[in-house]
Amino acid sequence: MKLKIELENGVRLAWPTPIFDRKFDNTEELNRRLVEIIHEKEKIDTGNAKSVTGGWHSSDDVHNWDYPEIRTLVGFITEAVTEMTKVSTGMEADQFGADTTFIAWANILRDGGYHRSHTHPGCAWSGVYYIQTGSDEAAQAENDAAGHIEFYDPRHGVEMVPVPGNPFGQRLSFPPEAGRLYCFPAWLRHMVNPYQGSSERITIAFNVRIENFETFDGS
Repeated sequence: MKLKIELENGVRLAWPTPIFDRKFDNTEELNRRLVEIIHEKEKIDTGNAKSVTGGWHSSDDVHNWDYPEIRTLVGFITEAVTEMTKVSTGMEADQFGADTTFIAWANILRDGGYHRSHTHPGCAWSGVYYIQTGSDEAAQAENDAAGHIEFYDPRHGVEMVPVPGNPFGQRLSFPPEAGRLYCFPAWLRHMVNPYQGSSERITIAFNVRIENFETFDGS
């Protein structure tokens, strides 16, 4: 499969943007331990602001934390990156290889916290894994997009002229769910709507750099 889609009616969908969206199974204990680990780290790490407002953004070293739960999460990220690379190249996993560098950080959003619109320059893929959504049903009822990650249509000017169905220029909104991982091209502009709730929304976000990419015959 390559990044082109031809429909049966003579219409081709051009320039599609892949987004990995998977809920990993049996992550309850994993997530419970990740919450404990992140709270321990918050006590000793002042972190940095970057795109986050109203929350805590750890140092960019989560991928090096020496815990089996972090290694499990890196495995999830590896699966996501492999699937994205298969789609972008049209190859199977045994047909390519590369030097892959992971960069990860933890986020805690508290009531009213959000992430400003941003991209991740210098990386191939970016993503987020949801550990604890912190959803508050009453607040969610008032704003069903609270705490959602939103992606911007990357095509410049597509909203300038109305098209039937208004398909262009719209943001895509993805809800948080514990155990779910999203992965997307690092150039895709995104933001996180203000979280509303009495508990914490905890995630681990990541960037992936790929160098020395090579392909194999596979025969």
